[in-house]
Amino acid sequence: MHAPGPGPNEMRPSPILAVVILLAGAALAGPTVARERPDPMEMLAKSDANRDGAVSRSEFIEARRARFAKMDRNGDGLFSDDDLPRLVRKRAGDRFAQATQGLDANRDGRIGRDEFVNGPTRLFDLGDTDGDGLVDRNEMERLRAAMAARKR
Repeated sequence: MHAPGPGPNEMRPSPILAVVILLAGAALAGPTVARERPDPMEMLAKSDANRDGAVSRSEFIEARRARFAKMDRNGDGLFSDDDLPRLVRKRAGDRFAQATQGLDANRDGRIGRDEFVNGPTRLFDLGDTDGDGLVDRNEMERLRAAMAARKR
């Protein structure tokens, strides 16, 4: 039996987000572990800088800033296919351009620091169900369960 997907008023994780996370993880990890898909929930949880069990929007943005610094391997202030290891770049092909469209506000085929750091916060928004600017433990667990259910 197949579980129904989210209803019409529920937000779905963006396929763009999934591919960007995959490519970003590959850029950070290098070619030996590029096949492993980073866990978005782990990335969200690691954004909790003060370890209080809740992630604020500002913590999430700051974690994105730090993540971008690691993704921008050549230090040019842009995340492009040049920042991907050669093996990953070859495997990604056109998927990099397709995946980055949602964050590439100026449509230049690269994601600038500002585009990444201040771009859409879809994962955070999915978790912050009460709109208070925090993803607390309960919201994080509900988001984790929803994402796990979607994988089935």
